Amino acid sequence: MGNCSSTPEVLEKVLETVCGKGKDKSIENNNNNNIGGRKIKGRVVLMKKNVLDMNHLGASILDRVHEFLGKGVSLQLISANCGDPANGKRGKLGKTAYLENWIATITSVATADDASFNVSFDWDEAMGVPGAFIIKNHHRYEVYLKTVTLEDVPGHGKVHFVCNSWVYPAHRYKYDRIFFTNKVILMIQIE
Repeated sequence: MGNCSSTPEVLEKVLETVCGKGKDKSIENNNNNNIGGRKIKGRVVLMKKNVLDMNHLGASILDRVHEFLGKGVSLQLISANCGDPANGKRGKLGKTAYLENWIATITSVATADDASFNVSFDWDEAMGVPGAFIIKNHHRYEVYLKTVTLEDVPGHGKVHFVCNSWVYPAHRYKYDRIFFTNKVILMIQIE
């Protein structure tokens, strides 16, 4: 008949979506085994579409449905000082992480309030300092990404990304959206 999920799988999916757990599975198959890894906590500040455009009040509802179906906003850290030989010596990619508690975060439709979300990254300390990140918006409507702040980055402390940019749904892009830190990192500092 079709591809049906069993009741425990459906219940697990509902709990993951509501509680924000279990969404750290990678979208891409990358070879980061997280040896010597640790969690890096982050905070993402953005404005949802429904705040900025009264004609898109349905955006909030549709985005919650997409989030429920596992199509949220994902971020993937990129090493600033560790190249990946399999990827043309570009920065190594960390595992994909998702914004937590999108469904539970209510924003006003009348005022342009920022929404703040937690995110937890698995990061291998051997990869050094994250110097950029890839963001993919799997919702139906765009969001205005203001900042991303990483706390307690191994050997570095706080890393801050100032973005101030619209992030449209991933299907509208031919390439990944990438944002970089505002700190200049010279090759001499890496060696």
